[in-house]
Amino acid sequence: MNDAAAGEAIETRGLKPFLRFLIPSVIGIILFLVPFPTEDGVTILFGIYSSWMQQTFGFILLDIVVWVTIIGAFAGAYYVIAKPDWETSHPFLYAVAECTPGWLLLRTAGALVGFMVLYEVGPEIVRMEDTGIAMFNDVGIGYTIVLFPACFLMPLLTEFGSMEFFGTFVAPAFRKLFLLPGRSAVDATASFISSSNIGVLVTGQQYRRGFYTGKEAAVIATNFSVVSLPFALVIADVSKISHMFFPWYLTAIVACILCAIITPRVRPLSAIPDTYKDGIDRSHEHDAPADEPLLRRSYDTAIISAAKAPNPPELARSGSLMFVEQLFGVTGPMMALATMAAVLAFHSVLGEWIGAPIAWVLSLFDVAEAPRVGIGFVFGFIDQFIPAVIAGDLSSDAMRFILAGLSLCQLIYMSETGLVMLRVGLPINAWQLFMVFVIRTIICVPVLVLAAMWLF
Repeated sequence: MNDAAAGEAIETRGLKPFLRFLIPSVIGIILFLVPFPTEDGVTILFGIYSSWMQQTFGFILLDIVVWVTIIGAFAGAYYVIAKPDWETSHPFLYAVAECTPGWLLLRTAGALVGFMVLYEVGPEIVRMEDTGIAMFNDVGIGYTIVLFPACFLMPLLTEFGSMEFFGTFVAPAFRKLFLLPGRSAVDATASFISSSNIGVLVTGQQYRRGFYTGKEAAVIATNFSVVSLPFALVIADVSKISHMFFPWYLTAIVACILCAIITPRVRPLSAIPDTYKDGIDRSHEHDAPADEPLLRRSYDTAIISAAKAPNPPELARSGSLMFVEQLFGVTGPMMALATMAAVLAFHSVLGEWIGAPIAWVLSLFDVAEAPRVGIGFVFGFIDQFIPAVIAGDLSSDAMRFILAGLSLCQLIYMSETGLVMLRVGLPINAWQLFMVFVIRTIICVPVLVLAAMWLF
């Protein structure tokens, strides 16, 4: 018998506690972390599910995503104007509609772009193959497909002990290298292998429940929410470096690890308060006695966590709230920012002006096609696809390698993961995210350049 933090006795021996930990955890690991071979390469079950959804329901997915943005805009407008008291009385309506005037502006812009794309009206520049159409088909649909099962199945990975079991083993290394608790190892793996948005949602959930401090949550979200392995294959293909995938991906991993070691130790991340939301520290409530052997302590900690896991109705309710909040609150703003970035990058002189300082620096080193490369360096902050798309048009293998790497490593994409970070309530603002983006770029570029020089 062990004592949980709340003082209640938790039975850690026997078949029933073991199965309550084992079955959900194994299912969660299979869903989110285990790679499977397919005809197109290696992916995870979520990747297989996403492909099946696109093939089976592709004819209607665009309509669904567009109408999600429209409903979100109208609901947000009603909330901002009428200010209804729905937080406790109608939590689902609150999750759908709650927003500030700034978020409402982005919701409305996304809905307008979606309407123009779906019904082929309005300025053509907004609904071209490389602007609105690409963003809704590639980003919007992909996000919507992954979001539904992620919100409902993610607790299998986070609530039933797997984070505690593996986290206890790696806690010393994670604390020393990344200044993070051990349980974040599972969070980081879910982010790195399955989906960046899934990783951010996991992090936000753990922060709100008091298992991470604000600083820990910000460090995890801004360093480990890398695009998934299947999506990395897409980036490599778009950038036309798929023949170099393994050395390219290995280089990106090295660059991301360096970022995860350095950025927590410098501003702005180092200045974020290392305190728990609402001042309540629950990070040790699943801990087993420290004097037990490591394996026993890992097992007992996992069993305590599984015993305290919410029941199915509670999980369904929290998953539903998270789903509608992210679906209606993020999809419209995501589409607005992604489309705006594509228009500026590919069809505007302003895009060239913004990238001009980087292009000038690159020209000092005789980099071919420096103006295009400069746009890719800068616009990665808004959308991760832009560096990859630009890379695909370049003639230099080395520059394609570098830009594709930035598309993977810069990580703070305001049209997707950046918006989700802001929406889930992490204690970090847009300016701080931009500063982290700049720091990550400064760290990653030398790594990518050295690898490109060696390989090419």
